[in-house]
Amino acid sequence: QSCDVVVSGSCVLHLLLPVNNTAWYPSDLNIYVSCHFMTCITVLLEHEGYRIVCQHFTNANPYISSLIHSVISFSNMHRSIDVVVSNTAAAISPIFEFHSTTVMNFFTSNTIFCAYLTLTLHFMSMVNAEPIYFGPSECKAMATLQKYSGCGWQLVACQEVHESTGLCRSMPQSIADRSCLWINIANVQCVVVTPTDIFERLGIINLIWLLGGYVCGVWDLFMHGQSFLIEDNLLDLLGGG
Repeated sequence: QSCDVVVSGSCVLHLLLPVNNTAWYPSDLNIYVSCHFMTCITVLLEHEGYRIVCQHFTNANPYISSLIHSVISFSNMHRSIDVVVSNTAAAISPIFEFHSTTVMNFFTSNTIFCAYLTLTLHFMSMVNAEPIYFGPSECKAMATLQKYSGCGWQLVACQEVHESTGLCRSMPQSIADRSCLWINIANVQCVVVTPTDIFERLGIINLIWLLGGYVCGVWDLFMHGQSFLIEDNLLDLLGGG
């Protein structure tokens, strides 16, 4: 909590999905932190007996994202932790540029978030084609998709789920949308969040993203995946930024 970290990846799916549907286990722990807290998390993990075993900068495989500053791998000889350092003020920024909606989830010390709840609970996923077509390691992105497919995930086109979910890959979404799930861990209660709530939880006002790929229903128009961070600019307004 002191480093404003979020956890994403398979660990979050184990919290969201029924136990009998998650016979697979996460191979490691993926922690996300903003560039402002990179030193903080390093000191904290070293105090817990972890040591840096590898560090890659910008677009380090298999994390294909323009919003990643670096990936630092820690180990204590028994367990491994990958710390993904965002190059923005928000630790969650890189999560919305990954390969599919399957991994667009995270939890913090007090919150669980799921961007595509209906799809996730039905083991369905839409692909974010950006890292597959334009990433530096398309093979690794495809291998990750195949890994989740082997765990029972079904890749779907958004036309297949329009009616049941109201989702469309051609429309931008935000973490404040009502289709997203926010759970308060303290009382295990679903909550509707406002920009103020998001700021208290994550230190940002909102994050908007768009999945990359062919425009829904059209095969000759293609969109780059994008995300846009909305931050607090009060200091700029007051002349202190």
